[in-house]
Amino acid sequence: MKAVRFMPLAALMLLASGCALRPPQVLRIALVAPFEGRTRRIGYDAFPALRIAVRNAITADPARAVQIEFVAYNDDGDPATAQRVAHSVAIDPQVVAVIGNLQLSTTLAALNVYTTAGLPVLAPAVPSSQLPDDPLLFRMGPGTQAMTAIQCVGCAVVGAPEPDALPAAVRALAKFKDVSLGAAPTADSVVAYDAAALLLAAIHDAASTGPVDRTTVAQALQRVRFEGLTGTIHFDEHGIWPEAPAYVRSRSR
Repeated sequence: MKAVRFMPLAALMLLASGCALRPPQVLRIALVAPFEGRTRRIGYDAFPALRIAVRNAITADPARAVQIEFVAYNDDGDPATAQRVAHSVAIDPQVVAVIGNLQLSTTLAALNVYTTAGLPVLAPAVPSSQLPDDPLLFRMGPGTQAMTAIQCVGCAVVGAPEPDALPAAVRALAKFKDVSLGAAPTADSVVAYDAAALLLAAIHDAASTGPVDRTTVAQALQRVRFEGLTGTIHFDEHGIWPEAPAYVRSRSR
């Protein structure tokens, strides 16, 4: 079996009320994406955006009670590998949510493993209509209405414009090249940033009422309303962001 690359990203201390003397609860969020192979650019577009989302959240709220670690797993962009990696993610009791797998085939291959283990999954890059209903799946990808409005047969569609088209994204991802060692952010970076920031907000909400686990994170995601770079993100009863935007990808991969 091919070894899974495990890459600790960063740590974040989030606010929880009245717990200054308690040791922080240590939790993990997993990013699962391709970091090797033909589609590795997808992972490397997302990875720096997640790190920046953590840093920005620390700056905005430095109070300390819950420590969040991002960890990244490589699925090679391969469904069979994605399923094996999902088992590694699921058995880690500190992982409370997954952002992944950023491609349709690998997301479908891994999804049942995650949800059987009670892990909430944020799927930010796949059109919502292509994924199944599941109470633990939160679909951030372009919705049916937005997809229908695009008059471009066969075009690649993404859930955000390029960063330079969004002033808020330019500001949020200003340090992207520092983290990526020179690569510029893309539309996929914008989507990944929103997914990470949304998930951190949900964990913040869950931590405000007590200990955080997979169940409380899923419950927080069901009720969250978050002002992201791409709009006000929230989920309906099917775990779909109804107003999720769609854009024709302007750069070839």
